[in-house]
Amino acid sequence: MSTIPQRFNETADKFAKRPALKFKYHGAYITVTFAELKKRVAEMAGGLLALGVKPGERLAILAENRSEWVRADLAVLTIGAVVVPVHTTLSPKLISHILNDSGAAYLLVSHQELFNKIILIANQLPNLKTIIYIKLNHLPENFKEKKLISLDEVMNLGQNNQGEIKVLIKPDDLASIVYTSGTTDLPKGVMLSHRNFLFDAEASVTVVPVDEGDTLLSFMPLSHVLERTAGYYAPLVLRGCCIVYAESVKTLVVNLKEVKPTVIVCVPRIFEKFHIGIWEKVKKGGRLKYKIFVWALKQEPKTIGHLAAEFLVFRKIRQNLGGHLRLAICGGATLNHKLARFFDRLGLIIVEGYGLTETSPVATVNRPDNIKFGTVGQKLPGVEIAIAKDKEILVRGPNVMLGYYQKPELTRQVIDASGFFHTGDLGFLSSQGFLVIIGRKKEMISLSNGKIAWPESLEVILNNDRLINQSMVYGNHRSYLVALIVPDWPEVARSLAELDLGSKEPDILVKEPKLIALFAQRLEKINEQLADWEKIRRFKLLPAEFSSQKDEVNPALKLCRPVIENHYQKEIERLYQ
Repeated sequence: MSTIPQRFNETADKFAKRPALKFKYHGAYITVTFAELKKRVAEMAGGLLALGVKPGERLAILAENRSEWVRADLAVLTIGAVVVPVHTTLSPKLISHILNDSGAAYLLVSHQELFNKIILIANQLPNLKTIIYIKLNHLPENFKEKKLISLDEVMNLGQNNQGEIKVLIKPDDLASIVYTSGTTDLPKGVMLSHRNFLFDAEASVTVVPVDEGDTLLSFMPLSHVLERTAGYYAPLVLRGCCIVYAESVKTLVVNLKEVKPTVIVCVPRIFEKFHIGIWEKVKKGGRLKYKIFVWALKQEPKTIGHLAAEFLVFRKIRQNLGGHLRLAICGGATLNHKLARFFDRLGLIIVEGYGLTETSPVATVNRPDNIKFGTVGQKLPGVEIAIAKDKEILVRGPNVMLGYYQKPELTRQVIDASGFFHTGDLGFLSSQGFLVIIGRKKEMISLSNGKIAWPESLEVILNNDRLINQSMVYGNHRSYLVALIVPDWPEVARSLAELDLGSKEPDILVKEPKLIALFAQRLEKINEQLADWEKIRRFKLLPAEFSSQKDEVNPALKLCRPVIENHYQKEIERLYQ
């Protein structure tokens, strides 16, 4: 088993002249070849050594997806130091927790907005010695808390120091401390080795093949372990693919058309938005276009009708996604099986998988030629999946973490004497070995009548309604379930005229009896498909989305339930009065 820098250097030598990374700059895409990337990584590694970074020290990266993220990651690993990724959407409070808990002595920050977060907490970071910045609009006056140095200066230091890189790195050395998304408590530092990452990446591309001919559009944060393993190490380090960085999630549709990727890695929320967008466009096209689209979806594969549907409808939709997308890798949350079938009819293969930060992350995945809707696939080669008596999913293999950073007791609680990691998720295996997720232990709702409800599965159903953007189901130790609902305001706006409400701000609309009645009718329809104890008895409309800025959702867009419950405590209590 090699290390990540070793594998990268081998791939870079093999595909030296091929594009490794692309990013948009002043309206045009700039290409970095594998040879150029290798050279810049070596220079930065030398610069970090000259700066005083030692093997085992932690360097945190607070930056959006960009070529410098990859360069920094590979450079830090080259000198035997440890990468601590930090989600850009986190509040200063959580950023402070991660930097202090990891003991990060160095921090790479990309731009002014993120640097401003650090200014707020700089005096609360005793371990942090040096901040490396990529680009700042202005340097703060009298900023004496930490040493400041630009990345360009680090690179200049490294031009004369590359020969000094003689660090011996082993596969089982710590590569990164990745902090869990913290949906129920403060983020924990997951220690992942070079072996963890490389095993998981290699096993993943063995069953979901990509090669140097593929182009991957990257928009999921690299600080999220799914994007890092499946959207960076697997395609670029192992297979020599080209990775192109989207400008942002907001420009995703435009970037898809420009880049024409063959592969993307994403979370279900992206497909939910695509689904809404497709239907919006169909409805705007008039009654005939709507009827043709509905007819096309009903055509069975390998029939004349399906061929006609492909020519008239499906290929045009795929053109809006770039036209070359052959594979979408989806994880991080549960994908509604109806959405998976919908996109399958359109000719887009969505490969859904399962895993956690603690499993590097992929543990199971559907194969492109063997997909079972409603499941998260079969185990990766070399990984074991077991189901405990209480239905908890257990994982064992070289992808399981070294442990939680500075939390040996907590590590012993989740990794048993046999080496199985207890995921906290509940599920079962089909006769063919496909894993089905039921819910999460900690998020399970125990009603006062003894019945059990799984909020995430109910929220998937709620969010599939065209008028609902987000929802959170609540009811632990209560007699019935309630929901906080964030309407899809652009979609709601189309219904305002018929409700005789006119154009009003969301904070006013959430109190309008007519709109509340409309949502009550839609919930009645949804409740018809649910068991009696699963029905949503009461709800509260909210004017604004659950926000990552308020720590209400994590970077994978999963709900941080305790935070939301705390923020809307009064509203929830009123639903039980």
